[in-house]
Amino acid sequence: MKETLSINSTDFEVRRSSRRKRISVGFDTGAETFFIAAPTKLAGTDILRILGPQISRLMDRLTPSAKRALPPHKYEDGEKFYYKGVEYPLKRVHSEKEADLSFREGFFFIGSASGNERKTFKAWYKRALYDEIRKILPEWTRRIKVNPASVNIKTVRSVWGSCSSKGNLTFSTRLALVPPDLLEYVTAHELCHLKHMDHSAAFWEELSGHMPDCKERRKMLRDQEYLYRWW
Repeated sequence: MKETLSINSTDFEVRRSSRRKRISVGFDTGAETFFIAAPTKLAGTDILRILGPQISRLMDRLTPSAKRALPPHKYEDGEKFYYKGVEYPLKRVHSEKEADLSFREGFFFIGSASGNERKTFKAWYKRALYDEIRKILPEWTRRIKVNPASVNIKTVRSVWGSCSSKGNLTFSTRLALVPPDLLEYVTAHELCHLKHMDHSAAFWEELSGHMPDCKERRKMLRDQEYLYRWW
């Protein structure tokens, strides 16, 4: 069951992590939900005590992101979907042979026999991202001098990627929609976590050494994340 807190008549989903040491407030554009990221053992009463005095200021900063939440896709003919940072129109094809999603000549094609377009897009993006990761991962593992134990792709909306203590990397399916330079950023970011499991100064120094404009790419990903969705 999801943990929630209400502050100033706004409901927040509480997302806890054992790796987190501080509280932050955000808006998940994919789930269209305000959330509080908090350490695992921090009591709800302490969260309210800490955030209460500054919640108005924090909400003022979040409101623009919340307003940018896009309406759900209808999968109609001509509707556009992102792939590698570019929008491409969808064409509905009345053919049983075109039941699955395909991409060619600057168009997404999907057959009228497809019964669950959201699931179909997810499966296609997942395969596409896997192919892209396979292309760029060898170069970045060589640069950073690390080797992940495994690489997984999962459809998670709240994070772009993660690295476990066992060296397993997980990337969000949504990365198939972002421009190549932002995919590179997330890939390098997670690989650097194999050397530094936190976001310490040493981590950012490591990442900056391999990608000098990493913070600019990070900001771009945050500013544009509301665009990259197919649901």
